Amino acid sequence: MDNLILTTYTPEQLTGIINNAVTEAVKNIKIQASTPPSEKLLTRKETADKLKISLVTLNDWTKRGLIQSYLIGGRVLYKDSEIEASLYKTQTVKY
Repeated sequence: MDNLILTTYTPEQLTGIINNAVTEAVKNIKIQASTPPSEKLLTRKETADKLKISLVTLNDWTKRGLIQSYLIGGRVLYKDSEIEASLYKTQTVKY
């Protein structure tokens, strides 16, 4: 068992210790809240289902550069925000 050391504090000292601890905890929460949440990544199947296309079509669109894919840990993944943005992107093709 750890050694237990008992000390006495005045009410003002104890209030100061508690205030410092709470202030540090609030700062840590604000820092964590200010960082953006991690991007949601979709698998090939989830992406194809979202776009209502086949996996073959998804592969074709990826190869043609219509949709950006990422290879992470040997898996092909797509960013959800980029898939949403690609739905509204238009390109003019001249024949």
